[in-house]
Amino acid sequence: MITLDLIGFQELQDELSKELAALRSDKVVTVGIHEEAGNVESGELTMASLGATHEFGADIKHPGGTSYGYASKAAADRDEVRFLKKGAGYMELGVTQPHDIKIPARPWLEPGVASATPEVLNTIQDGMEAGQSMDQILEAVGVVAAAKVKVYMTELKTPPNAASTIRKKGSSNPLIADGHLRQSVTHKVSVGPVTEGLE
Repeated sequence: MITLDLIGFQELQDELSKELAALRSDKVVTVGIHEEAGNVESGELTMASLGATHEFGADIKHPGGTSYGYASKAAADRDEVRFLKKGAGYMELGVTQPHDIKIPARPWLEPGVASATPEVLNTIQDGMEAGQSMDQILEAVGVVAAAKVKVYMTELKTPPNAASTIRKKGSSNPLIADGHLRQSVTHKVSVGPVTEGLE
């Protein structure tokens, strides 16, 4: 037979209620690419939009007009056709017509944050035991989660880049070219509700 000692139970419950009330906050921590990250260096696309494109995938209607041909005499001898920068290359063979480009989804944010769950729970517990404020705990959680997302992005391998993309950027990692996207991942503690993000 199981018995419960109820002596002091009400006091314990009251103390727990006080602890939970002290932790209640109208603040939230968001992790990802915030609007402060600005635009991609090469154009008007924002870093946040680029991140969303990788997270969810995209269908892009390309207007065409991209030059292609042989980058050098050696490439011509090998019959190796590549896209050419305007005015560059050994021999232009033509320009592309309007076409659709499908960018596959490479989820990095949601699974990246999920991978931080054990560390986040430990961070919350450690903060509570140390008597930290909710702001301090949220800051610590944000640091941990953003770091785990960056690790996840670095290790992501699938779906792989197209061979032409690997040649162009010199890397098979689909999310890492110059590192700017990964560097744009930050955390922010703010008063809720969250007004940024994609629904």
